[in-house]
Amino acid sequence: MIEHGDISGKRAGMSFERLRMEGAIRTLLENYPDPALHSWVDETVRAFRQRLSSIEDPSERDQAGIAALILIKTTLQQWSTHPPVRH
Repeated sequence: MIEHGDISGKRAGMSFERLRMEGAIRTLLENYPDPALHSWVDETVRAFRQRLSSIEDPSERDQAGIAALILIKTTLQQWSTHPPVRH
């Protein structure tokens, strides 16, 4: 599950917006125990963390991390409204 600081790989110096976004994602995940969904979030967080690690400017890295979290949160919200149909 996503933990504080998972997107950037760093916990210190995180913005309030990042903390708020990670909290929203954790709340969405708590409501949906689907292992495939949790796996998708874990894999997506790992991929973003790896990509963002090459950004040297902390402010730019934080902004990119927030954008990544917004993408993940929006996807989870869409999924919660229209879950995939399994046949």
